[in-house]
Amino acid sequence: MSRRNIALLLVMLAASLTTRSQAADQPQEFPPADVEFFEKEVRPILVRHCYECHSAEAEEPAGNLRLDSRAAILGGGDSGAAIEVGQPDESLLVDAINWGDLYEMPPKSKMSDAEIATLTRWVQIGAPWPQEAGPAFVRKVFDIDARKSQHWAWRPLAHPLPPKVSHADWPQDNIDRFVLAKLEQHKITPNEPADPRTWLRRVYFDLIGLPPAPAQIDAFLADPSRDAKTQVVDRLLASPQFGEKWARHWLDLMRYGESRGHEFDYDIPNVHEYRDYVIRALNNDLPYDQFVIEHLAGDLLEQPRLHPDERFNESILGTGFWHLGEWVHSPVDIRKDEADRFDNMVDVMGKSFMALTIACARCHDHKFDAISQADYYRQFGFLQSSEYRQVRFETMEHNGQVAAQLAQLDEQTRAALTKVLDESASARQTKWKSLYLAARTVIQTPNADRTAIAEKHGVSVEQLSGLVRQLQQAAGESQHPLHPFGKLAAMADDQRTETLRSFAEEPKAPAPVLFDFAHADEKQWRTNGYAFGLAPQRIGQLQLSTDGMPIGVRTAGAAVRDVRWNKLGRAKDVQHEQGKIANWDQAGRTVRTPTFELTDGRVYYLVRGSGRAFAVIDSHRMINGPLHGASLHTWKQDAAAGPQWITHDLRDYQGHRIHLEFSPEGDEPLEILQVAEGAAAPRYDAPTTVPLAGIVLDPNDDSQQPSDARLANAFADFLNRAAASIGDSAQPAAALLADWLVKNRSLIFDHDRDLDIQLRQIAENHKTQEAELVQQIRFRSRLAPAMWDGSGENERVMIRGATKNLGDEAQRGLPVALGGSHEFDALGSGRLQMAHEMMSPDNPFASRVIVNRLWHHLLGRGIVASVDNFGVLGEEPTHPELLDYLATEFIADDWSLKRMIRRIVLTQTYAMSSEPGGAEETLDPQNKLLHRMRIRRLTGEAIRDEVLAISGRIDPQMYGPSVPTYLTEFMQGRGRPASGPIDGAGRRSVYLSIRRNFLSPTMLAFDVPQPASTVGRRNQSNVPAQALILLNDPMMYAEAQRWGAQVAQDQAPRTERIAAMFVTALGRPPYDEEAAAADAYFAERAEQLQLSAAAADNNAEIWGDLAHALFNVKDFIYIR
Repeated sequence: MSRRNIALLLVMLAASLTTRSQAADQPQEFPPADVEFFEKEVRPILVRHCYECHSAEAEEPAGNLRLDSRAAILGGGDSGAAIEVGQPDESLLVDAINWGDLYEMPPKSKMSDAEIATLTRWVQIGAPWPQEAGPAFVRKVFDIDARKSQHWAWRPLAHPLPPKVSHADWPQDNIDRFVLAKLEQHKITPNEPADPRTWLRRVYFDLIGLPPAPAQIDAFLADPSRDAKTQVVDRLLASPQFGEKWARHWLDLMRYGESRGHEFDYDIPNVHEYRDYVIRALNNDLPYDQFVIEHLAGDLLEQPRLHPDERFNESILGTGFWHLGEWVHSPVDIRKDEADRFDNMVDVMGKSFMALTIACARCHDHKFDAISQADYYRQFGFLQSSEYRQVRFETMEHNGQVAAQLAQLDEQTRAALTKVLDESASARQTKWKSLYLAARTVIQTPNADRTAIAEKHGVSVEQLSGLVRQLQQAAGESQHPLHPFGKLAAMADDQRTETLRSFAEEPKAPAPVLFDFAHADEKQWRTNGYAFGLAPQRIGQLQLSTDGMPIGVRTAGAAVRDVRWNKLGRAKDVQHEQGKIANWDQAGRTVRTPTFELTDGRVYYLVRGSGRAFAVIDSHRMINGPLHGASLHTWKQDAAAGPQWITHDLRDYQGHRIHLEFSPEGDEPLEILQVAEGAAAPRYDAPTTVPLAGIVLDPNDDSQQPSDARLANAFADFLNRAAASIGDSAQPAAALLADWLVKNRSLIFDHDRDLDIQLRQIAENHKTQEAELVQQIRFRSRLAPAMWDGSGENERVMIRGATKNLGDEAQRGLPVALGGSHEFDALGSGRLQMAHEMMSPDNPFASRVIVNRLWHHLLGRGIVASVDNFGVLGEEPTHPELLDYLATEFIADDWSLKRMIRRIVLTQTYAMSSEPGGAEETLDPQNKLLHRMRIRRLTGEAIRDEVLAISGRIDPQMYGPSVPTYLTEFMQGRGRPASGPIDGAGRRSVYLSIRRNFLSPTMLAFDVPQPASTVGRRNQSNVPAQALILLNDPMMYAEAQRWGAQVAQDQAPRTERIAAMFVTALGRPPYDEEAAAADAYFAERAEQLQLSAAAADNNAEIWGDLAHALFNVKDFIYIR
């Protein structure tokens, strides 16, 4: 289109838009009868059914749509104009009142047929309306800058200086100065320090989640040094139990669960590997910025972090967090199901890492924060461009090196073989001319003496006869590589000209396809593992036999299964997917296509061999149930039969986005060449050598007749070009001839012994090195859920959150208010770039949020109490300067979690007593200013672990598959798993299975959260169910009896044993009244059991009951 035409089109469009705008704004006169129809019939319907939400009566019109003036109706809301005048079938309002595809209005009950007919007629006759001043309606403008400027959390980090305080001898750290300054400002005195026993019990539970043993208490009390506390803290931070304790805090944020929930509660296979990754990362004090980057994009790091001993890829395990949410196994609306899953992922990401409720902008701009609806769907793009997989993390780095070495060896071998073949071909130019002349003579004079002809042309009879056979066969077979010269050899001289001209005809254009592996570049090559190599095999690439000899040349590019990886297997106890892909074993064996949108729905795969295709539609993977089984397709085909089109009928999913994952069938060979879509499979034009013959013969050269000499020269050039094209991404014609040349090299090179020796030397060297490398492959591996980067995709804004009502495309990126306004790499997801931007020191949220979480877990309340929401609806920071000080210090200290925790627990603030004071309680009734330490109840996990530690049952084993939850008889339902042991095999609670539909009643009673979304601050309830569990839970009773049996064997006096039990359970000796009550209990029980005092002192049942009583003391489940 010319510039003049473009300019004219723009003018016309502008005029059209202006006319429409004027039509909406300017009053219009209607016939009185039509106006009367509106007033009597239409307006009452609108008032009755619509005005509550879509008029001036509404505080904020739903969907920004007003229906109380004609201008507002024509102007429309978020979804566009409500009506198209005169076109009811094109009007959103008419579709909505008919409960159509996009909306069902009114939502509570459908209008009557008569009312629908009235409104439809009204639109049909032009939407008449009386001339009146409609209610003023000014659409609210979403002003990001204004919202940022009005809320503290968006302000850049400051680094405030520690304030001056009056009581300068109180602070141990600059942190204390900020706390004390705030207290002095309100004329409040900080509490006295806690006694040593209380502090020790507090720091043990806070750092490792277990109580100090009596010996550890005694050692601390006996240490007079000034750094006694420091030594304790450093020892606890270095303990592997630190990671087990703090991992549980992190898993709450990630909504960690080991099953999918929904109806059958299917497993999330091997998800415990993510939990173990978190424990290791925390124990190793992985810098927090890297920790988060690994979560967001650990699969994309060029140099992933490796386990120091086992050398497996740690970084990729972090990406498992994306896939910890619930899945539905047979959703009716598969697109909405994807939107729901993505919503959960965005919600968890936003709250966990930035304490932003981004998911509140799903249906509209955020009501309060600087997050637009477009920002929300910018996050969807990252997820649309990524995919779930089970990754062979344990071996992927090692095997990746082996795969690279194998690829390098193959390339070197091919290059060496190609060089030898090319040099040998170049040396035979003259001989090939003679060979063709001799063959032409034999074909033209079949009764002539072949021996004489061979001698005349200096070729062997065997070679001559062989070429004659090939040329005669080729003359009648258009697909034969020698067809042009076979046809010409059989023709008389005066017949050749027309045949030559036919070689000049333009070849047919290739059929259009969606994806051609022949042209996939390295950035588009997406595999899970190395079973398809590191890149597709190209046209012209030399093919090697298992012993390294050349056996052909590729005539078409393809993703080709590498048989050297056929023995891939899984390590012991590795879980597989459930449902209809349970036996597919995709991990390490899969290649995928870019994402595309289905139009026709009939998809075709050009393949050679047997395989499986998983059409991942709207990222739905849990295929088990009555729906969506069509997304799976398996075929069996003889690879020797050549490429064939396989049909996959996906017409039920027209308009949906999909990508295809191909994996082999057993040990069968598999090649995937192309993917297409349409009413019928594209034609597959097998390559011919006619285009190459047309080049060497030059049919348009009329300066000379096609003499025998000219044909012979062309034939030699024909073969030489083919030999020279091997390995050079040749054109199909050259590749086809090169393939024939390699397969018939004994003929064309006349059994050249020297050539054969050279080829075999190269092949033997290849075979030896290949065997050594294959021996290094680690075929068995553990698996884990992880991200798999795909093609770059952006999501369109879903107006009002409706998946069928799409607005503008939202470019991938962080919310604009965080500076995420630029575009990301189109070929990949861009998650790594996003991760680096999120963890930039310039982002005021990342560091503030995590130090606030640390403060919350150690001090009982965050500086910002709403730890998951730093937005307008969250709480204001009580100590804003301290928050920024901690955040900037944290960054300066290389984002070290352990060092920040160490600083906090060694402060005077942390060391304060929790005992309530006098006037301070009036001045700071909620203790927001921290005039004393807060009393905190232990978590459900800590209580259980404490019981196991005290009874001696605790198993210190770390990592590995989770122990199944003990199921009571009341825990019934579909998908009910096998019950685990009552005591969880003695393992720490972090290693107990968390199944969404079968959660532990004990843990639920003690406020362990449902794994639905981010929970950074657990509830702290105090309800009768907790006392009932401590009293009646079979594990509590069993462990109490175990502990009691141990105490009964002790020969110390009863009073000493009672005191020791109190120290073990509560960290302190019994108060006098407690000791007296315990002693009296022994006397009472001895009388009941008719035992002597001596016998009672050694009775395991009595000691077990006392142990059980201690489990029920408040101090047992609280830290002061």
